[in-house]
Amino acid sequence: MSEAEAPKPVEAVQPEAEVPTTQPTEEKVEEKTEQKAEESTEKSEDNSEEKKEILKTTAKHDDENPRNNRKFDPSTREVTDDPEAIRKQVEFYFGDWNFPQDKFMWESCGGSENKPMKVKTIHSFKRMRTFQPYSAVIAALKDSKFLELSGEEGEEVVKRKTPYQPMNASKSKVEAATVYVKGFGDEAPNTQFDLESFFAQFGEVKGLKLRRTNEGLFKGSVFVTFADEDEANKFIKIDPKPKWKDHDLKIMSKRAYCDEKNDLIRQGKIEPNQSNPRKFYEGRETGKGGRGRGGKDSRGRGQDDWKQRRENDQKNGFKDRRGGRGGRGGRGRGRGRGGRDGGRDRDQSKDEVKHSSNE
Repeated sequence: MSEAEAPKPVEAVQPEAEVPTTQPTEEKVEEKTEQKAEESTEKSEDNSEEKKEILKTTAKHDDENPRNNRKFDPSTREVTDDPEAIRKQVEFYFGDWNFPQDKFMWESCGGSENKPMKVKTIHSFKRMRTFQPYSAVIAALKDSKFLELSGEEGEEVVKRKTPYQPMNASKSKVEAATVYVKGFGDEAPNTQFDLESFFAQFGEVKGLKLRRTNEGLFKGSVFVTFADEDEANKFIKIDPKPKWKDHDLKIMSKRAYCDEKNDLIRQGKIEPNQSNPRKFYEGRETGKGGRGRGGKDSRGRGQDDWKQRRENDQKNGFKDRRGGRGGRGGRGRGRGRGGRDGGRDRDQSKDEVKHSSNE
């Protein structure tokens, strides 16, 4: 994920794609709300939010031209040759938060193989185009303590000084350091940059991800990852609470947010997300995409079928469900649906990580 959905400096994306904004990797959590789920949640939160005067989004999806749903536009930024800003952005692309999620960066560098990448390619990313001239980018990278620059003049390449190592053991730490914040209203071309500056005043930010609908419309909320769990908790406990444009914000840990959403799903107050967007992490891609607005899922079920299934389960005391551990319909020996990798696949389906290069 290289340029922004990402104060990230941004995740890299194919040269013409949008790059993410600033730094770590958030892990897979059970976030099963879809566009309708989000809208339904708004209803359940209306009363408390109105009292807190939280800003709400008013923008509508542009179905004719979905690209218009994303307002992020780095071209609105002034051109600069600031070496610190240049290093921060490029180091973000190669950093532990963005690199494993950014398919373009990962594949270009061969993951942990740490193959060098052309600086000219990186300079073509949308967020990098405000850094001019090219010679200023080269000069800035020469002083990087994280990256190694080499190559002849005009053909320079860059790579990490220390190859990326898989972070499976630390994913839970990243999640614990991530906070959910809501109340930013509609997106503007500079929203990503404005939010990066906003959160930077509260501590070191490894990654900032603007949450979006399947169609790319900003939900008015973000996931922000701090340096560690302690820093995240400090932000959550700040008193008085931070405000955005004189409006209150809803602030909670990502874990608490996901628990809240899952509880609402179990109560039948919001609909589970039937879509399964593709997600990339450390060379592996999961998900099969959505079902389309108002349509049916891959099994031909209507969007209200889940309600009927829930009602039937409640009536039967959840005793007549297929597939469970060793039950009917299972693929594999005694493992229910999913066979040997069923558990792992379920964990992957919980992933909230989204390709930040598109933000």
